[in-house]
This record gives sequence, C-alpha cells and structure tokens, in this order.
Amino acid sequence: MSTLPADATRLTISSFDLALEPALDICDLKSLRFVDAYGLVGTVNAVRAAIAGGEQVPVVPPDRGSMKKHLEAMGFDEFLSDIGQPEIGRAATFESSGVVVPLRSASDSGGEQAVSQILWDQLRDQVDPQVLAAIGEGVWEMVANGLEHSGSDASVMAQVYRKSRQGIPPDHDDKVQVVIGDIGRGIRASLASSPEHEPTNDIDAIELALEYLVTSVHEDRGRGQGLSTTLEQVTGLGGKMVIRSGTGKVTIDGEERLREEFPDLPGTIVALSLPLYPG
Repeated sequence: MSTLPADATRLTISSFDLALEPALDICDLKSLRFVDAYGLVGTVNAVRAAIAGGEQVPVVPPDRGSMKKHLEAMGFDEFLSDIGQPEIGRAATFESSGVVVPLRSASDSGGEQAVSQILWDQLRDQVDPQVLAAIGEGVWEMVANGLEHSGSDASVMAQVYRKSRQGIPPDHDDKVQVVIGDIGRGIRASLASSPEHEPTNDIDAIELALEYLVTSVHEDRGRGQGLSTTLEQVTGLGGKMVIRSGTGKVTIDGEERLREEFPDLPGTIVALSLPLYPG
C-alpha cells in the first residue's frame, strides 16, 4: 500500500505522487510545510484504501502548530475522527487558509447538491461567473461518476489560493482548486466492465475515459459526455485538469498533456484548477 515518507514537506498536485512510496505502512506528516487540496485528498485516499484492505496506518501529525491549524481548516481532523485516530488541530477557524469546502464525503445525490450549493455560496464573490459554472458542473459530474462507477463515497475539497499569501507555490497563484477522490475500482476496471472497452493500462484507460461518449454504462448510449465536456470547459478558461487512477496520472493543461506512472493509488482522483478571473 502506498503511503507517505517522513521527508514529505510539500504535498501538492505536482509533488504528492512523487512522495508516494509502495512499501510503507505509516502516513508521516511530521515535516509537512504545505499541502493543497489534491495533496490532502490523495493522502486521505491512501489511508482509507489501506484501512479498507485491513491495514493499520497511523498518522503522525505535523510538528508546526500553524500546519496543524491549516489541516484542521481543511477538514482533516474530521477524517481522523472517522477512522478512530486522534485529532491534531484545535483551531475552530483559520481564516487565512483559503478553504472554500473543507474535506467532506458525498455518498448520494444529496451530497452532490450540498457541495454544489456550498461552492456557489462561497465562490460567487471570488471567481468569474464562467469559472463558477464550470466548477459547479464539473463537481456534479465527478461526484456522480465516483458514486456510480466506484462503489465508494466520494471525498470532495475546494480551496482558493492567492499569491498574496505566504508560501503559495507560483503555479497556484490566484487559482481555485477543486478535487474529488474515491477509493473504488478505478477507471480501468470500470471501463473494462463494458465489452466495448479493453484498456491495457491505467493511462490508456484515463485517455479512453476522456474521449467523447465513452462510458462504462454500455446500455445507455447517451452517456459519456461528462469528462470530455468538463475538460473542454476547464481548459477553455485557461485551467488545468488532472486525473489520477491506479498507477496512471494524466495532466491536461491547455494543449499540453503529461502522462505519468506512479505507485498504485486505489480509486480515482480528479482535480480541476482554474484561474479566479481568466485573462
């Protein structure tokens, strides 16, 4: 089971998967100095998947009080409580965190609606209306996919990053990041359940899922537009989309695509990163 080594200091959309190691049995956050929504959802996925597989994964808290407060603002304490481990933060609020939607679980269509409403309420005064619409539709689609295909609850988190805040990586400046993750069967197994699709690896499966009208629900010929439509909207606004499933990760940033392989991470993570106001 992939977990995190003791020297993981920054867990971001660019670095989290590099920090994963396949043979460790601990989630060591002692040296953590920065974590974004992708890094947090990825960490939660790794721990949840290990527990589902019968393993015990102790979580070592950060040694910095400010980092503990930040993790609490991100909703990590509630997750630790859910898995029976001690909470690590004690701050009821942490206004400088930029957290829009703390980590939460969506287990049915009501969860989709609740998250969409929170996003609308929290972001409508912070982002361009087109960005808000793209995020809302993307979250609805990604949560629905997680519930339908994975057999797993979906974890959702959203955060706004402003360059005026100390420690924000340059590629996060004035961006909103929304991340949806589950620990289900993953894209490859989901697509392979249809006789029409036979992806040979996780990267091929992700690429296939991004094609228009491709779906594992082969009885419904009208399905399969969600991922491709979300991708078009996000990249059209100057944003980036990342899909991580199994050992594969595909990053689409404008016309560029980066395909990478990492240690296995059960389930699927989809991250949408958009500028607050497209220029």
